[in-house]
Amino acid sequence: MSAMSKSPTRLVDEGVTILRQYLVDHRTDHLKQLAEIVVQLRGEHTLEDGRKDWGGRSPAYRQSMADLYTRARVPEEKLDTVQAALRYHVGNLLRDQAAGDELEAVGLSPVAPKTRLTTRRKAIQAQAAQAAPPQDVARLAVMAQALVEHIAEDAIATLAPERAVAARIALEAVSTRAAQLLVRLSDAASDTPRRAGGRHRLAGARV
Repeated sequence: MSAMSKSPTRLVDEGVTILRQYLVDHRTDHLKQLAEIVVQLRGEHTLEDGRKDWGGRSPAYRQSMADLYTRARVPEEKLDTVQAALRYHVGNLLRDQAAGDELEAVGLSPVAPKTRLTTRRKAIQAQAAQAAPPQDVARLAVMAQALVEHIAEDAIATLAPERAVAARIALEAVSTRAAQLLVRLSDAASDTPRRAGGRHRLAGARV
């Protein structure tokens, strides 16, 4: 049986297992696997006019998702956050698997969420480039620190789920990039005495 030929009941069963795993370890891989299940579920349901329910609006699809969340025992206080995180990955998969005209026909933009985030990031990078060239590591690092410290932590509790997910994705990327740069800075710092020693030896040879 191919993945696309699985019945909604079987898809929900698999989704429950994956979601329970995600609630334990919060791994992004599990969210992506669950998103694949959700996209398949939407493809298995249709609207009244026969179109595939890519927008997830049919009563049958919504009942399937309600059963999935109920059986996975998602805590009420975490439901909005889980749904928002899942929507991000579902949105990306939909744009990969469904035709643009089919998405537009059910009121969805053909532009994936990750593409919209990339567009915003490039706009911010363009603004940063005007403030300092990419070679000005110290100045850009201080700017990045100032931006992160400017975030009001108290506002996190009031964020809409979708914006909370976008913020988490961005901050995870910041953390990863910062770790990469710190390794390079550490390597450069450890190499500095060797370069300096070489210069001193050369200077001594010329005397």
